[in-house]
Order: sequence, then structure tokens, then C-alpha cells
Amino acid sequence: MTFPQAPARRPALAPLAALVLSACAGAVAPAPPAGDPYVFTPPPAAAPPVGLDAATWTTHLRDDLLPFWTMDEAKGVPVGNFPTYRGMDGRLLSPTTRKPRMMARQIFAYAIGFALTGDEALLDLARAGNRWLLDHARDTARGGWHAELDLAGISTGDSDKLSQDMAYDTLGPAAWFWVTGDPEAEAAVLATRDLLFDPARYWDAPNGRIRDGMNAALTAEAYMGIPGSWELVAQLDPVTAFLLLTQPLFTLPARRDQALSDLHTLASRMQASFWRDGLFWGATGSVGSYGSNHSDFGHILKAYGAVLQIDKRLPDHPFQKFLSANAPSTLTLAHDAPNGRWAKLPASPTVVRYGSDWWAYAEADQLAASLAFHDPAWIAVLAQTARHFREDYVDRTRPAREVVSSISQTGAWVYPWPDTDNAKCNQWKSGFHTSEHALVMYLFSSWLGGTTAPLYFAFPSGSVDAMAAAARPYTLEGRVARFEDLGPLTGDPSRHKVRVHFADLR
Repeated sequence: MTFPQAPARRPALAPLAALVLSACAGAVAPAPPAGDPYVFTPPPAAAPPVGLDAATWTTHLRDDLLPFWTMDEAKGVPVGNFPTYRGMDGRLLSPTTRKPRMMARQIFAYAIGFALTGDEALLDLARAGNRWLLDHARDTARGGWHAELDLAGISTGDSDKLSQDMAYDTLGPAAWFWVTGDPEAEAAVLATRDLLFDPARYWDAPNGRIRDGMNAALTAEAYMGIPGSWELVAQLDPVTAFLLLTQPLFTLPARRDQALSDLHTLASRMQASFWRDGLFWGATGSVGSYGSNHSDFGHILKAYGAVLQIDKRLPDHPFQKFLSANAPSTLTLAHDAPNGRWAKLPASPTVVRYGSDWWAYAEADQLAASLAFHDPAWIAVLAQTARHFREDYVDRTRPAREVVSSISQTGAWVYPWPDTDNAKCNQWKSGFHTSEHALVMYLFSSWLGGTTAPLYFAFPSGSVDAMAAAARPYTLEGRVARFEDLGPLTGDPSRHKVRVHFADLR
């Protein structure tokens, strides 16, 4: 069997199947060799700071985030047809059109919710959303995913199919595949991967990059900004939306090998075309232009975090020196130390603008956690910033909770959002970033507390042992310490709830 391949970026990928991957789908990688910069580092002996304990983050998910996503208005009619626009109190708002990329983010939130809590009601919602998305959002005639659906799940027109949307449409099936190993979801993820790396469609082979987008018929290139200028998110979002999560889990070793090559290729393109002077810039046409679109700390730190996780999986760690020389200093630039929060964007090589949006703040916390696994100096920083995330962003004025979208330098809301505002749930905000932040902080806090990190999965009854042994702690590295088969699911007896305990997180 052959697969569409991205152009090779490194000459020695063949040994990876033997070195990093095994014949068993998603097998946990062997322990890093001696001298590996990413080898497991034990946590400091001192007690963790207040708030950096695993229970804080499961409580945050349950009490602060999930109420907004478990109310009836969030579930859709039928259940799984998730609305894109809702008010600050959770009410349904107009328009009633659906953005598949946002429906997928809601699927992700439920999948993560189940992984952290074992609540089967959340798994049922993820299942229903994944089913609706696969049945209605895929363009089976021309390929890819529709840009928008009406209330009945029918495509509303022929808008461009941007690669960013293609990536985030796949986030839902990717998360469902992670918690269940479902082969249909895996096939949907691989179909998007193949589309993005198809030289006749999204893959620009001469330039080694994913195109910004294509028209609805996939016959002509579409740009997100100025024609001829490439967008960072076209390379970055396929990595963070689905490739990092699913790469170690693909059933076939050849597919795992292929996706690892994809990750290396995209990291190399981001470094070569979008990075300069310590920053990842939002587009090739705006490199060096402070304040330009997507040249904010959210995208900059998200890119560093993505390259860091990719580098951990590559046996020769080709980006390690680049990362150690630049990621900590850039994160330091983003840190507003007097206020214990993260800044919004760089305004010059030495000046930043303060305040932050919820997703960018979450990305900064997550990069700080990734660095703190090996550099304990970031633990004290994270203790402050993570506390402020829970204190500043969470809406405690309404039973629905969730988070507001933006705060000032001192943590004040930047706008008095009324109930009828859609700032919690709209065409760009759903449950993705908050639930991911809760999961990463839970995993980090488990490491910091010197304990294993239990996560819940739903595996086929006949494959529990193999799939549990091959499970992964989200996009982090680690090992399966033990697992427990908790028996058949109430809603699907063909699957068992399995609690997997992860150790040696890094």
C-alpha cells in the first residue's frame, strides 16, 4: 500500500520505525537514551505551589468550564448538532448556521472532559457530535470539509476551504480517535492529512508548504491574506489540531512514520519561513512587522510549543538548540512579571502590549509547563499565571460559567458583556482552548506532585489490554504505569471504560 508523501526533509527517516515506533499501534516509545535532553526529570522535592495540584484542575474543569457545555442549549437538536452561537448565559443566539470547525472544538471539549473525569455523559456527547460532523460536514463529492452548515446540516454555499479550517474540522475526530481508537475517526483524520499533503490540492511541493486554502471545488488556491503571502496557521494548525495528537496512534506503522515526517517537515517550514529575531511571524509577507495579523504571543508561543513537542519525538532532536536558545527568552518577553500574567503581543524588540485573550494566555501557560518539566524556574511563574487564569477569566457572575474572552493587564474584564453577547461561543470561540488548558495543567500538576496521571479511555472490549498499553498522555511524552478495566460502558457495552495511569511525563 502506498500513501501520498510530503517531500523528504531529512535523509534518515527509515530507521524511525525501529527506533521510535513499534508494530503495535500507538506503542509507547522506549525510554530516551542517556544524554537525551528530554529525558524524564523528577519534580523538585519541595511541595508544589498552591493551585498546581491535579485536583485543582479537575475541579476547574467540572465547576468552571463544563456547566456551559452540558446545559441543554449546548447539545443541539438532535444532540450532536452543536450550535455555534450562544450567549454569555448559554442561551441560543442567531444566526443558526454552524461552523464545522467550531462543532469539532466542542467534540474535543467533551472528549477531554471524559478523559479527565470518566463521566460517560460527556463521552456520549462527544460520540453524538462526531457522528453529526462525519455525516454532514464532509464534502463527499469534492473532498475536504464544508465551511458552513445550516440548521439541518446542509452546506450553505461554496466558501473557500481554508487549510486552517480543514485542520480544525479534524480536531473532533482526532480527539474521538484518541479516547476510543475508533477506526472511522482514524480514517477521517488520515483523509484530511492526505488532502493537505496532496500536491494536486493543498500541498505546494516546490515550496514545501501547505497552501493557505483552496476554493470550494479544490481547483484553485485561496489565500487568507495578501495573495502570495503564506500564513503561519496553514502550517501550524494541522500540527496542533490533529497531527501531534494522532501521530503515535495510527494503526499502521507506515502511517505513524509518515506523520512523523510530516511533523518534521512543517516544523522546518515554520522555522525557515516564519521565524526571525526570536519570533514566529503571522505571514511571510509581514515578517518583522510588529502588530501584524497573527504576530501575537498566542501564535508565537503556540508555534514554539508545537516545535518542542515535535522535537521530543525525533530521535536526533534537530530543533533542540534552536528551542533552547529562543523559547525561554521569548516566553520571558511575554511574561508581565509585576502583574504575574501574560502579555498580548510584542510591539517592538523590547516592548510588549499588555492584556491577553483567553486562548493566547492558555498557550503561554502550556508552554511554561512544557519548559518547567526540565527547568524548575518556570514553576513559580506558572503558579501565578495559572492562578490568574482561573481567577480572572472564569465568569462567576452567571451559573453557566466558562471564561470571558479578554482581560486587561491587571486582570479586569475588558468589556461588560451582557447575557446576549456571544463572546463565550461564536465562530472562533468554543470549548477547545479552555479544556486543553485544563488537561495540560492537570498532567503537569500530576508530575509536579510526584504522582501518576490517570486518564479515562473507551476501548473495544476485545482490545483493552493492547490499546491501554499503547495509550498516550495527550501530546506529552510518558509511559503507561498501569491500567484498570472498569467494565462495559453503559451507553455502548461493546466498549469498556479504562483508566490508564501515566508516569514519567515530560
